Amino acid sequence: MSDATHMLLHKAFQIGYVPILGSYSVHTVEAIEKAATMGMNTIIAGQAHIDLSTPEGKACRRHGIRVLYPLEKFVYHGVSLRNQTSPEQTEIPLFLAPRHHLSGSQVIALDDELIRYETVEGGVLVGCQRGWNGTTPAQHREGTILFWPEDCEQEVVRVKDSPNLLGWYVLDDSPGDARSALRAMYRIVRKYDPEIRQPVCAGYGDAGSVLNFGPGICDIMMIYWYPVEPDRYMRESTAEEVQWILAKARERVPGVPFIGVFQSFDGRPINSGQGLPTSEQVREQMEDFVREGACGLIAFQSSKWGWIDTPELEKPIGKAYREIRQTSGLFVRPETEAMARRRTQPQGFWRTPNRVPGYVPAWRLAAPFDVPEGKALDAMFPPDEAIDFDAVYDGPFGEVRWRTWETVGGEMEISNLFNRGLIVHKTAYAVSDVENDQEREALMGISSDDDCIVRINDAEVYRYEGSGGVTRDKYKINVRLPKGHFRLFVKCHNRLGGWGFSLRFMDLDETPLEGLRFDPGRQ
Repeated sequence: MSDATHMLLHKAFQIGYVPILGSYSVHTVEAIEKAATMGMNTIIAGQAHIDLSTPEGKACRRHGIRVLYPLEKFVYHGVSLRNQTSPEQTEIPLFLAPRHHLSGSQVIALDDELIRYETVEGGVLVGCQRGWNGTTPAQHREGTILFWPEDCEQEVVRVKDSPNLLGWYVLDDSPGDARSALRAMYRIVRKYDPEIRQPVCAGYGDAGSVLNFGPGICDIMMIYWYPVEPDRYMRESTAEEVQWILAKARERVPGVPFIGVFQSFDGRPINSGQGLPTSEQVREQMEDFVREGACGLIAFQSSKWGWIDTPELEKPIGKAYREIRQTSGLFVRPETEAMARRRTQPQGFWRTPNRVPGYVPAWRLAAPFDVPEGKALDAMFPPDEAIDFDAVYDGPFGEVRWRTWETVGGEMEISNLFNRGLIVHKTAYAVSDVENDQEREALMGISSDDDCIVRINDAEVYRYEGSGGVTRDKYKINVRLPKGHFRLFVKCHNRLGGWGFSLRFMDLDETPLEGLRFDPGRQ
């Protein structure tokens, strides 16, 4: 590593002057002891590990390992608003996922309002007292995940004084629109810890999961981009996607720190043509996160093809963690030429993002529409005939309205807006209006998951029929952009798994395109 540069990790929420270094899923006393010998000081774990009367709690205390305690169950219960809710409503319809869980508590928090209800009948909150406990009745958007604050507060009070507790883990990728719930949860944690001695950490696995990031949601992001496709390891994608995710996050909260979650090969390496990450790939991922200014590193999994089962993964992790403990940094090799070409933000820690032109910053989106199996793009719905932003449609989860959603560098991950298990055979429509300062030839960088049509005004410029994930700029399509106003129209159908698309415009030399103004813009 003679050409490597020593890079310090960003100093945020250190444990005894050491960055956060840890792992998910360190369950047993033997695993805790092994983690300690590898240089770990943090694990994501539950009750047994913060309780000093248990063998696991005693082992964590003995080895100086602190616990990020999981609270994400309070947003993963499968209950959300079926329709937009007015301030006057005393009966509120809910969408209940097949495996939902209703609390026994009778107080919910929606945005800044508390609502007390008498009972739940047929999926409807009945007898609602709006503006309970001095809060203000308000309108709430369809799809908002419910939050029962009393349940969460009891849990926080029960564990907050454990000497093993480092902080709180509140999000593990996207359950749908959890912003209201996450802000309410953050307020509860800060009520008992106003000086932020115990940081709130939230996990973000792709561009679309940044839907659930903003002020008052967490103190540290945990980013675990998955750098594999079924047949290959995508080395350059980790750095590129982390830059886009951080750029969007730091538009909203300048300087928010992040922990890099490495070895994240989709959690299913045995089913991937790529297979297990190699020792070299694990080291590369750690270096890539440090190059982007991480304040800590956490291993994606410890068991079931993780480092506990795989000595060749344990060795590079332990070596890197000990190196960081000794030097507060890591020796990082130069980025590849491909990584340098795709770089949009500086190396190391930065507070506010560089501007990158040409990508669609936000869309007016209407989704989901339920598609008969086998129909895909052939299934027709009202937006195929006319675009009416005031329209309200019937959808499988309740009302479908045109809503504005931001992208992350042009990437619109629709699956993150909904419960991921419920979006099979669904269609979405997206619209953006564009002002162009001159007629020009351009490249449209496009990728979709799955079937997709793109039109500029009424002219179809892209059609993809088949399945596949979103890879930024996977296809570069020559298009003619008219001077003045034009409309971008996207119809995107999901078959299975993830759902979304990525779209941006480039000059013919593949540099970002200036001279375009989008409506909607950044919100």
